[in-house]
Amino acid sequence: MSAFTTRRSGRPTWAEIDLDRIAGNVAATMSIVGPDVRVMAVVKADAYGHGASWVGRAAIGAGAAELAVATVDEGTELRRAGLTAPILVLGPISPGEVETALDQRLTLTIASPDFLRLVATVATSGNRGPATVHLKLDSGMRRFGATEGDFVATARLAADLPSLRLGGVYTHLADADDQDSHFVAEQVAIFTRALHRLTEDAVPVGTVHVANSAGIFRSLDVPVEMVRLGVALYGIAPAAGQPLPLGYAPAMSIRSTVSRLVPLAAGDTVGYGRTYQAETPGVAALVPIGYADGFPRALSNVGEMAIGGTRVPVLGRVSMDQTVVGLPPGGRTTVGTVVDVVGTGERGEPTFASVAELLGTIAYELVTGISRRVPRDYLAGGRVVGSRTLAGDQERKGLGT
Repeated sequence: MSAFTTRRSGRPTWAEIDLDRIAGNVAATMSIVGPDVRVMAVVKADAYGHGASWVGRAAIGAGAAELAVATVDEGTELRRAGLTAPILVLGPISPGEVETALDQRLTLTIASPDFLRLVATVATSGNRGPATVHLKLDSGMRRFGATEGDFVATARLAADLPSLRLGGVYTHLADADDQDSHFVAEQVAIFTRALHRLTEDAVPVGTVHVANSAGIFRSLDVPVEMVRLGVALYGIAPAAGQPLPLGYAPAMSIRSTVSRLVPLAAGDTVGYGRTYQAETPGVAALVPIGYADGFPRALSNVGEMAIGGTRVPVLGRVSMDQTVVGLPPGGRTTVGTVVDVVGTGERGEPTFASVAELLGTIAYELVTGISRRVPRDYLAGGRVVGSRTLAGDQERKGLGT
């Protein structure tokens, strides 16, 4: 990302999303898994806060074969944005959503024979043609998924229903980011055993996929035909203290500008609750970003931003829409100076990983928490090619779908 990129109009707080980095992270994954393994780009939760339609197009353009979302509404949003690639809905859905899902050509995850029958019934109506589904096994995480018995029974049933096509089977690993974990091997063994039972019965299972982002970077004793590229798609490591391999780069930065210079006399207090009191005279800067934008209130009096490559402390409580930071003596900050709030770390700002560590959480929570009212600028080839605001998308250069 260019250090000189600034918004020329619109809200003075914005996110920059580097689509070249999204594409590069797909390419890095493809180089790891090899030419015979496909990549599914996970763009749930608005592409982890980065913007699902923009990231989806960039990922498909870089070679990803499929997309994944958590809900039917997320998949529908991508279809309405013009994306035509296969889209897998990873999470459970209500019976009332099945018709919409099939109308939008979404691939549903199935975890029980009863729900499979419901999907088959809806698929039969309306001349929709065969509906593609994936079957998920709960191999030990105890979230959404079928028991081993239901997994095998559901797969056998799918093979006998002409209105359905079993496009794939998968499971989800609970702690693949722990290189010392023995539980991964246990989960893989359970999944492999279930697959073997289906193979013995000559039940076609479609594409086999097990590895999430953390699983991509470790050896799994199971044949896979596709990997699910989640948080690593965005250049964020699956776990603290375990950096991504070379070739991956973070794609999002949050930037703002100084809206007011605030002289502080000794004894002055800042913000709600007057939790910060100046010990000596100085100058503070008002930055128009707050917890409603996704800058956590927990960073009150402990967080930092960067101005001109120098870290500056958060003074007082983070408000809903505004935050105050202290300025070093003798600086050249003026109204309109760019503030690097959080991002890649290349401009001296805190990274999402470092802020997550400070707050005792994970970077996933922070990036998905950047609200939609923060405009997104999308960069490719070193320049802004489009933007997204609450008013909608504006594309300045055509991108593939």
